[in-house]
Amino acid sequence: MKQSIDMFENLADRPGHLIRRLHQIHVGLFLEESAKYDLTPVQFGVLTVLADGAVRDQVTVAALVGVDRNTAADVIRRLAGRGLLERPSNPSDKRTKMAKITEAGREMVKAVQPGMIKAQFRFVEPLSDEEYHQFMALAGKLIDANDHNSRAPWRPLLESSNDDVTLSE
Repeated sequence: MKQSIDMFENLADRPGHLIRRLHQIHVGLFLEESAKYDLTPVQFGVLTVLADGAVRDQVTVAALVGVDRNTAADVIRRLAGRGLLERPSNPSDKRTKMAKITEAGREMVKAVQPGMIKAQFRFVEPLSDEEYHQFMALAGKLIDANDHNSRAPWRPLLESSNDDVTLSE
């Protein structure tokens, strides 16, 4: 890409600003479609990565969602307060904070899923199929190339055998 000092003079010419606006729009669509459940996209993301029933530590949950550890801890605490997650202890390391979805949490995921899907479709509706695939490929390329610069790198494909914990109940 040819660089020019004039490329980013206007706010509307700054990729970061446009991405922030896209994020705001998507959050608005998600909240509109799932308003009756009182969940944010990040809260739903945490429930989603725990929906398989695995018990995971907060650091792993943070990495799977792509948020910092403090945000993950706060979200997990709030979801546990609503009875959507449990916070079992880790018998092999008492310092580690764990999270596990409850049956109510699984039901919440099932209930919110249709609205989340509708929000995703509404968000990309202006794009043709070809543009959608191009957008997804370009977004993935930018994430792959720049994720190491994030304060909360995203690790969506963690090896579950290394990060999940089996707890005796």
